[in-house]
Amino acid sequence: MDLRRGGWWLAVVAVLCGCGAPQLSSSTGPAGRAEDGWERLPEAPLSGRTGAHVTAVGDRVLVVGGWAFLCPPGADCSGPDEPPMSDGAIFDPASGTWQPVADAPFGFHGGESAVVGVDVYLATSCRDDSYCYGRSELLRYDISADQWEELGPMPRGLQDAQLVAVNDGLLAAPTTDENGETADHLYDVDAGTWESLPDDPLESAYDRHVVVDDDRVLIFGSTIDGDGEQDKMGAALDLASRTWRRLPDSPGSGYQVWRMGDEAWLNPHYSDGGGVLDLRDDTWRGFPDDPFGLSWEGDMAGLLGHGEAIYEYDAGWVRDTRSNEWLHVPERPGTDYDESLTAVGDTLLVFGGQRWEDDEGELLSETWVWRPPEA
Repeated sequence: MDLRRGGWWLAVVAVLCGCGAPQLSSSTGPAGRAEDGWERLPEAPLSGRTGAHVTAVGDRVLVVGGWAFLCPPGADCSGPDEPPMSDGAIFDPASGTWQPVADAPFGFHGGESAVVGVDVYLATSCRDDSYCYGRSELLRYDISADQWEELGPMPRGLQDAQLVAVNDGLLAAPTTDENGETADHLYDVDAGTWESLPDDPLESAYDRHVVVDDDRVLIFGSTIDGDGEQDKMGAALDLASRTWRRLPDSPGSGYQVWRMGDEAWLNPHYSDGGGVLDLRDDTWRGFPDDPFGLSWEGDMAGLLGHGEAIYEYDAGWVRDTRSNEWLHVPERPGTDYDESLTAVGDTLLVFGGQRWEDDEGELLSETWVWRPPEA
């Protein structure tokens, strides 16, 4: 578990909003602009917390759940005695105001989500266990009706699965096959049914990541070769025929795979690997040099495009695909960490977390945004 990034959910929870970038307003409430480009938004009507789930839904932002987990940086702490939180609120960028929403059916922290239309589908396993070791369940939140619906347990084996919107439905893809093949599943949001998909041709892959490309789904996973080196393999599923095709292996190792435009980017993740896949002809090219012109040995914080972005961290180097240059997101003022974040168009939004001064810890309910410069 990566406690610094708000628990396991954030390995994936940077949600991409395909709409244009709304102008996030800070006209109401205590807010201010820091010298490093970060801007504080009005305070949310929520208590301080870590592990909140933050999702961009059209031009609004849903913040829900979380727990009262406090732990000094680098320490090993047990979880809080209190159960996870179920309350939430929506931020409206146009007015710069917050509005409380209906409580979720039960409390949770983290979780995977995907947005279909105006509905947020969220997978969580926290109903009976604060540490979220139960069976995964699917929840739906209708933002227009401010209403939650329980859609029942997910198929077994999807305890730790990435949830992705595809063809007006949902794909749930396990993050690892190391303990045996576990099928990917499609969920029909109209019929409320699950379909098991054929096994992909990647054997015993871990760190699996999903990229949706029109009528096909690309799965990328890591393996260890005979020399002990990590390889990143890929396969494409044709959704019409339900058949798989192996993709060329990447030119280097890596972790996450993110789509931006007609490309899929493999984050080198503290290695000299990485790569960029052209989705038009499924050919790889090498990863660009790091911001200092050297062989990459760091970790990419995200991708920026025209009116859209993917952010994995709240600071670091982002590849600006508009200009094919590196763009630095500075750290926010203070010593905050364990925050939740998402992309709202091309804007980075960060909520909650914790702050420590000496031996005193504080749970935060602050909301901050960072906007990239215009192309």
